[in-house]
Amino acid sequence: MQAELDRQIESYPKTGSLPLSRSVGRTSGHSAHLPWWPGLSILAGTLVMVCQALGATPTPARDHAERMTFDPKSRQWIITPPPAPGTEDGDLDIARQWLARSEYKTVVKIIDDWLKSYPDSPRYAEAVYLRATANLERGDYHAAHKGYQELLNTYPGSPYAERALAGEFRIAEQYLAGKRRKAWGGLIWIRDRDGGIEILNDMITHYSDTPYAPLGQLTKADYYYDRGDFELAEDEYAIYAREYPRSRYHSKALYRAAWSALASFRGIKFDESALIEARERFNQYMEQYPEMARQQDVPVILEQIESTRADKCLDIAKFYDKTDKMGAARYYYRKTVRVWPGTPAAAEAAGRLATLGEPVEIADATR
Repeated sequence: MQAELDRQIESYPKTGSLPLSRSVGRTSGHSAHLPWWPGLSILAGTLVMVCQALGATPTPARDHAERMTFDPKSRQWIITPPPAPGTEDGDLDIARQWLARSEYKTVVKIIDDWLKSYPDSPRYAEAVYLRATANLERGDYHAAHKGYQELLNTYPGSPYAERALAGEFRIAEQYLAGKRRKAWGGLIWIRDRDGGIEILNDMITHYSDTPYAPLGQLTKADYYYDRGDFELAEDEYAIYAREYPRSRYHSKALYRAAWSALASFRGIKFDESALIEARERFNQYMEQYPEMARQQDVPVILEQIESTRADKCLDIAKFYDKTDKMGAARYYYRKTVRVWPGTPAAAEAAGRLATLGEPVEIADATR
């Protein structure tokens, strides 16, 4: 059948004004080089359907007359025979060819049959990886995740294990970006951002000796930060800074942990613990990266934090003042002046104390 297809292709009329091939782009970043002639895609599709009906493995049309492989022993290039359909190695190599052409559905069909036929093959892990990758490229993230997990759990020492982790990270990214996956046997498609977080947590916990552990931790922190979940973002950035102090992103983690803490503060009517945490984190950042901190006006940010804390203390004093609890009011007015001298809140508190008959010299106050 392949010979007949090649014969038909060879006999197809060619004109010098038409290009022999064109590249068809895919969203996944792969390119499939399909012959330009309009009849070939029909012939190729027919070939696949006929071969599947007959139980044979469909083979893609040849792009080149021959393939060469370098032999390290003889240090020469030798002609590589084409894969033989119907054999263990041949069918898997053919699946690879279809994968290179971005024909992912065909790859999955071939490998499904191959796994049933050769369950004890030494190339079984490779087949599982190829099928999972084909599912990933065609957007079936649930099936891809299942395949990669099978590979990681059953063949952890396989040369394809690290590639499976790379695939898992891509799936997590897609889930966090809001891409949908199949559910209920493919009856519905759902968003699964929590599933993306679970994949990253699995990488961090069980594959801590790989580059995907710190990458997963930072990705998770960035995800919460971008969504405005600042309390979670602060925790995740703090973990990253603590666990990976030599990382090139350590300064970013410290800085964003501080900003996340500051962004968690809801206003002077609420608890100030977020402000205190932000102050500590900005101070830590300034100690370890002083030049960067100055460029990013961290000293100014620290002054603003203290001024906000003064405003909060003054607000408490005003509350007690309005409710006629003057003992408590005087205490917080005095604290505002003593702890945060030089702030607008301290000046206002001193004025109110003077009205109450307790003048305070702000210039003599110490923090």
